[in-house]
Amino acid sequence: MVISIMKIIERRELRDVLDAKWLLVYGRRKTGKTFYIRERAKYSHYFIVTSGREIFEVRRGEIYSFSEFMKVFPLLLKQGKIVIDEFHRLGEPFFSVLQGLSGIGELILITSTRHYFKRFIGSNSPLLCLFYLRELGLVDPRDAINFVHELGYSGKTLIELAVLLQEPWLAPAIESLGERVFSTFGATLKGNVPSLIGEIFTEEERELTMRYSAILEAVADGKSSSGEIANELYSRGLVEKETHSAVAPYLETLVNMGILERIPLFGKRKKIFKYRHLSPVVDFAYYLNAKYGFFETEVPDEVVERILRERMPHYVERFFERLLAKHYSLQPVRIEMPDLEVDVALLRNKKLYLVAEVKWKGRIKERDIRKAEEKFEDLNAKKKLLIVPDKKVLPRAPENAEVLDCRDVTKLCKAQP
Repeated sequence: MVISIMKIIERRELRDVLDAKWLLVYGRRKTGKTFYIRERAKYSHYFIVTSGREIFEVRRGEIYSFSEFMKVFPLLLKQGKIVIDEFHRLGEPFFSVLQGLSGIGELILITSTRHYFKRFIGSNSPLLCLFYLRELGLVDPRDAINFVHELGYSGKTLIELAVLLQEPWLAPAIESLGERVFSTFGATLKGNVPSLIGEIFTEEERELTMRYSAILEAVADGKSSSGEIANELYSRGLVEKETHSAVAPYLETLVNMGILERIPLFGKRKKIFKYRHLSPVVDFAYYLNAKYGFFETEVPDEVVERILRERMPHYVERFFERLLAKHYSLQPVRIEMPDLEVDVALLRNKKLYLVAEVKWKGRIKERDIRKAEEKFEDLNAKKKLLIVPDKKVLPRAPENAEVLDCRDVTKLCKAQP
């Protein structure tokens, strides 16, 4: 019998904090919190709290009732490090016990609800300032590139697989199928994305209504302002007014859940935001649903693959935006003017620091370089980049920008501590 051991995606957000005395890890469902801590942390007991409030000890296979666990927990905490997964399900009595035991032993708490997390660290919470806090979201693009590179991939394929790997639940498929993931992606999306979104809403104690689903579709279909989203919902008869206020509470909830993000528009006196999906995988699933009713009908795998490859340059732009923002510790913004729009724009201290154009295609022409040069000429940024799959496809280097290709990016990620 051959036993296959799944590779672990290294997560730099957690790598250096697992030895913290009291650590609280939070984040959206299916971002790899449980798997990474279970495999990388050193502990004596690992408990998972079920939705029925039973406490399951993973190593020994023992099940505790709430009252039994409350009796043994203080004793176990003095004997070694304890991990409690989905601890928020234990409720208020447990939080007060934690306050009384502060400073004793070593403890890692994990939760998949951002709604409860904010209550845990609120001004009236008994847990305030007791824990070292760390959020685990989508896989850092640098960690995604390192993982895929270690599988033996390079070039354009490496980056495109890393784009998908930002959702860590796709790691087993990417590890076993590699590039074949693109031709088998439809069934995976249809089976997992609606369930994932449903689980997130359940954990946050929210109902996934038609309004929320319509917003997720509208954003995936390119409606990025609150006005455009309100107009779309109004046309479906889901809101009574085509105004920001009609959709603002729903957008705020989706942002707080970690499903959408809002990006400020640069150069506006009044703060204006654009909304988009955090996850390219979730975005693509809802795009397919908006265009083809994907969740309810059969869309052939070859059609899904064709559309994914058509949209991949858009997702690659977002991928490099995340990567560069994290690498240089910058804030993403959007530059959208009638005569000027740029793929990546990043701020430092409220000033434009880095701009980039991404040309994600096999052949780049002279006019592509000229257009990029013209954009860079109009932008007062310290660093200007042209990002391409391979420098060899360029007819020449741009005069006012540095060129970055897949080999450069791979080296950059490998060099990161």
